[in-house]
Amino acid sequence: MSKIAEWEREFQVWQYSVSHSMLLLRSVNVEGFETRIDVLFTAVELMHLQPYCARLEISEATSVERGQILGDQLAAELPGVLYLLNGGESYVLARRCSWHEDLGDHHSPSKFGPLRGTE
Repeated sequence: MSKIAEWEREFQVWQYSVSHSMLLLRSVNVEGFETRIDVLFTAVELMHLQPYCARLEISEATSVERGQILGDQLAAELPGVLYLLNGGESYVLARRCSWHEDLGDHHSPSKFGPLRGTE
């Protein structure tokens, strides 16, 4: 696995859009942090995750890890990158993962544009 990003702060599933297959994880200005972080996964094919995590580490699975987690047949058939969250306790199979940190709060618009239910 190859680490992509890591934050030592709380994150929660903020939104999932079925129509556009987008998953947004958000860390709002929790105690001790002045910023908000949005993590967006696009073209989500599969996901297995908890609604809340105390920290977030995102890694890209190797082809071996991908086969072990998804099974060889699904691993070969499904497009996208398998992103492992927190050492593999959760995962998201998506085409892309992006993040943005700003001074917004839970009501501020996301840098990723208007997401239904998220201003």
